Amino acid sequence: MMTVEKTANKHELKTRETRARLLQAAETIFVRDGYEGADLGEIAALAGRTKGAIYAQFKSKEDIFLALIEERSNCFRAQMEKFLSVSTNAEGNLAALRSFYLQRTADTAWSLLLLEFKLFALRHPESKSRLQSLRKAFITENDEQRISNILGLQPRQKNGIRLTSAVEAIFPIISTLVLETQLETALLDKATIKRIVGRVFDALFELPPG
Repeated sequence: MMTVEKTANKHELKTRETRARLLQAAETIFVRDGYEGADLGEIAALAGRTKGAIYAQFKSKEDIFLALIEERSNCFRAQMEKFLSVSTNAEGNLAALRSFYLQRTADTAWSLLLLEFKLFALRHPESKSRLQSLRKAFITENDEQRISNILGLQPRQKNGIRLTSAVEAIFPIISTLVLETQLETALLDKATIKRIVGRVFDALFELPPG
C-alpha cells in the first residue's frame, strides 16, 4: 500500500523555524560566553524571539545545549559519510576518515565549549546521564562490523582496540589538544595539532607512519 508523506502545516513550519533560529543563536551565545555564562534572554533576543519561545521548545538551558550536541553529532556523522562517499575502496575510505578528523582540529570554539559542558556534566549526574545517552547514539556497538567493512580492517585491531572505540576516541583527543593550544601557543600551533592528530589516527588504526 502506498503511503503519503504528511505535509507540514504553517504552525509546524513556524515551530521548526523558531527552533532552528533559537539553536543558531544559542550556539553563538554559548561560544561567546561559555555554557554557564550564557543567558537565555540574550539567546532569545539574538534569535528575534521572546524568552517564552525558548520555554515552548526547551525545558532549560541544558536542554538547548544537549539539542545542539545532538545536532552537531548528526552533522558530524553526515560529514563523515560525505567524506567516505568520495572513495570507492577501503584504502580511500581510511584516507577520507583521516582527513575528516584533521578538519575537526580547526573547530576551536566548539571543542572548548564541549569540554566546558563535560566538566559541568561531571558535577551534575542527570546531565552526565543525558550526555552519555547522546554519545552512545552517535557510535553504537552495531557500527563495529559496518566500520570494519568500510575501512577494510579487522573489528578488533592487534592493539586490542575496537574500531568503534578508535572512531570515538579521536574527538576528545582533539578537544584536549585544542585546549592546550590556548595555553601553549608557542609549542602547539594548529599545524602541529594536525600532525599529532594524524599520528594518533595512524596509531589507533595501525597504519604505517606517513
